[in-house]
Amino acid sequence: MNLVPATLPISQGTTFYNKYKLVRRVGQGAFGEVWLAHDQAVNQEYAIKILNTGIGVDQRLREAQVGHAFEHNNLVRVHQADVATDGKVIIAMDYFPDGAITTLANPSNFLSLPTAIRATIDMLQGLEHLHLNNFFHNDIKPQNILLGSQGQAKLSDYGIVGVSADGTAVQPCSWYVLHAAPETVAGNGIEVRTDVFQTGLTLFRLLIGLGTLEAKYSALGGAAYAAALADGTLISRADFPPFIPTSVCRAVLKSVDPNPTKRFQSALEMRRALEKLAFAGSWTTDNAGALIGEDTRYTYRYEHMPALVSNASVTAFKTNKASGRETRISKFSKKHIKNSEAKRLIASFLKAVVDGKAF
Repeated sequence: MNLVPATLPISQGTTFYNKYKLVRRVGQGAFGEVWLAHDQAVNQEYAIKILNTGIGVDQRLREAQVGHAFEHNNLVRVHQADVATDGKVIIAMDYFPDGAITTLANPSNFLSLPTAIRATIDMLQGLEHLHLNNFFHNDIKPQNILLGSQGQAKLSDYGIVGVSADGTAVQPCSWYVLHAAPETVAGNGIEVRTDVFQTGLTLFRLLIGLGTLEAKYSALGGAAYAAALADGTLISRADFPPFIPTSVCRAVLKSVDPNPTKRFQSALEMRRALEKLAFAGSWTTDNAGALIGEDTRYTYRYEHMPALVSNASVTAFKTNKASGRETRISKFSKKHIKNSEAKRLIASFLKAVVDGKAF
């Protein structure tokens, strides 16, 4: 369908291409803009992506064709696409008012353990469906995980997807620098295991901090960052705080192994590994950045008074959710200790809450 271009500038209230009445802009980038729009022809709200000219129409339409090919609970559905006479491509897809999973980040910019794991499992189910049909997403990152109407994670944005005739690796048209697998950078293309690699880095960011990899990239520079990914030194167990269980750390580090044969070999394998994990509690932060723990019965916090020599103290507390009564947890509370001992005691307390052993 060829549409007459809208009168510029495009703004709120504009009736775009004779049918989309723009409500508000919800995203913008080098590709163009995303708007919440009311399709007056079918009386339906969509998120419409307006793709700029600069690359061929066929390449820009690929995103719509991939997104329209499947109906899956963990994939964002593209409903239709149009080409305007001014060369713009317009893609209409499901609109999710809760936005990206990044909106769930706490003031310290990470997600709680159960939220991050659940979202990754959801996303992997969407990836399984793509991979079964020989599509490689190639742009897995927190911003591309949207929240569905039931809180489920939905993988979005098929702009640089790879399409394979038989499931073997294909060359990408582009890639997301922060998450590119070493073999992709080396010119060996994208495939199932490069999507697994991107999923691992995404989970790492959800657990540790959404801006962690950007900070590493800024500190190292592009060449050194790529080299660290290639030799497996970009992230290590030391990057994970004590409240992230060892089993989760192992899963993340396995998924981002620079050797593809040592990673999870499929989205299904990674999903099943994550589904086996279960934890009694988790930690987040309050508005001041202080760690707050939680399980089904209690919330937890601690106070730490550092010292120059040997007069540090740690006091751990739990609050009963039902009664609101706060009590001190003696086995994780000590006075007149060295800072090094205080650090170890805090780490033990954080782990104990996650493991259900803080009582």
